[in-house]
Amino acid sequence: MNIGVLLWNFDQISAESILEFSKKVEETGAHALWIPETWVRDASVQLALAAMATKRIRIGSAVFNLFCRTPGLLAQTSSEIDNLSNGRFDLGLGVSGKLINENWHSVNFEKPLKRTHELFCVLKEIFVGNRVEFVGETINLKGFSLRRKPVQKNIPLYLAANGPKNISICGEVGDGWIPFCIPFSRFKEAMLPLKESILRNGRKIEDVDVAPFIYYCTDKDSRLAREKIKPDLAFYIAAMGDYYHNQLARWGYGKEADLIREGWKENGRKGAAAAMEDYLLEDLVICGTIEEVKAKLENLNSIGITQPILRIPDSISEENAFEVLSNLKDVI
Repeated sequence: MNIGVLLWNFDQISAESILEFSKKVEETGAHALWIPETWVRDASVQLALAAMATKRIRIGSAVFNLFCRTPGLLAQTSSEIDNLSNGRFDLGLGVSGKLINENWHSVNFEKPLKRTHELFCVLKEIFVGNRVEFVGETINLKGFSLRRKPVQKNIPLYLAANGPKNISICGEVGDGWIPFCIPFSRFKEAMLPLKESILRNGRKIEDVDVAPFIYYCTDKDSRLAREKIKPDLAFYIAAMGDYYHNQLARWGYGKEADLIREGWKENGRKGAAAAMEDYLLEDLVICGTIEEVKAKLENLNSIGITQPILRIPDSISEENAFEVLSNLKDVI
């Protein structure tokens, strides 16, 4: 099983620390470094830094917003990063949401499923070197081609998706699936739309890399490892609108998600973290001593995960984050 690592504290980390973190990820023996993009920073610059700092590991976007970047710009950016990394780039994409796209990027959030499908089809044509003529419901291209070709003829396309319809699209046209906040105990069930779509479209299960974001932390004291993750995970459940709260409810953790939200209302991040049950945490994250973490990672393959993308908590110090990262070499 391959191991991916998400860039720590991607909203705040300095350029110097990005270079150091990238090199450390490569030293651990990990397969890939993934770099998110939020409303704060442009991930393409960070990806370029990571590409220049490394020689072996794959470099992935996790993920670019597929609405606020045009198909042409996505293709150009991807080709440039692929050339900088000498053919090591994986393109992760996601729809984001209505609020971010319309209020912050001034683009209409319309037909996200159709947009996703059309974009994946168009990018595949562009990357193999074709001059693309495409008239669709959400995308229109006339004679677009790349002058600077990517090193890879088929840059792998990953889709961040949690809903069954979007997951199904990934099974049809994607090379990798990036879910988040799906309990391990329900993961096989969550994968069913992916598997059904893969087989329906004449593909093989192994054609799609299953690469969920998973919070990760090690400590000599298992309790401390859990406590370091809780504030970060609780933020997603309690303060990121209804999305992850409702997702956990759909997978049988509605009561627990409600308690975390109530904790947030009473005392912010600390209150939400204190309200999180350990059994819920254990069903969502990988944490504990090095020996415990190693055993938990080995079990992921049995539920269909092929590349866990490990996310070190942003709320811990940079020194502690690099220590947790260094410990990964004893786990892989």
